[in-house]
Amino acid sequence: MSKVRKLTLEQKNILVGKVWGFQGQYFNPLQDADGNWFISNEEVNGCTLAQAESIPCDAWLLTLPEIDYNPVVSEGPF
Repeated sequence: MSKVRKLTLEQKNILVGKVWGFQGQYFNPLQDADGNWFISNEEVNGCTLAQAESIPCDAWLLTLPEIDYNPVVSEGPF
């Protein structure tokens, strides 16, 4: 099962529209089937400490708890 990083609602609101990584990617917090807000491990691992401090989220971004990804399943028709 895939792992993602769990966010609080406040943390999610801080990250929306903020840039991470060297190519200017935007954080994309999503909600899983259990109602948890999360970002990917790639987003966390690609963010430098300097970027985390400029967001501002101090170091909490780099220490977010890992949880199992539980995708939202949509049933057709589409």
